Amino acid sequence: MLPVWGFIAVTAPLVLSPGPSTAVVLRNSIAGGARAGLFTAAGANTGSVCYGLLTAFGFAAALQRWPSAWLVLRWAGVAYLAWLGCRSLLHVVRPPAPKHRQAVEPSHDDWRSFASGYATNVLNPSLGAFYLIVIPQFVPPGAPFVRSVLTLTAIHIVMAFSWHASWALGGATLARVLSRRGPRQVLDLATAIALLALAWKVFTDR
Repeated sequence: MLPVWGFIAVTAPLVLSPGPSTAVVLRNSIAGGARAGLFTAAGANTGSVCYGLLTAFGFAAALQRWPSAWLVLRWAGVAYLAWLGCRSLLHVVRPPAPKHRQAVEPSHDDWRSFASGYATNVLNPSLGAFYLIVIPQFVPPGAPFVRSVLTLTAIHIVMAFSWHASWALGGATLARVLSRRGPRQVLDLATAIALLALAWKVFTDR
């Protein structure tokens, strides 16, 4: 029998801790409303689905054989987080012009939001470590490994998407206030600091 409650107890603090995906969901929801935030959340959790499938079907064992794959994931994550942080910092110095929503295809915006959330989670080494190292520890000896991992993945995604969705709706509620130049610059600065700090943490983490 899977230790579901033990897994939830370990996972909940990780889900609730501010991280790259939460920052990107909040940023996109403020810039594009609840729809953009929810598409970002969907993209982020699709990244989690990919890690769950890789773990269930043996990628964790492959990483033990080729540990250099971790270096690729780690450096890609550092580069992406740093790029997001620098872009937010640029918006502090040079705020973007207001968008004319009618001139942009909604499906294009949705895809960009989804892709930003997906890339943020796929390139997050901490999430990779959670799926490839932590989740297998909750599979009891003799239990069907694939089914157990996919069950734990589903539990994690339900928790994470619920949390991300609350940030998406909260960001959309605050969008009108934070869309003004002063508050928006403060938010962009805070987002830049958070993302660059996360990039530094990944870079220095051994």
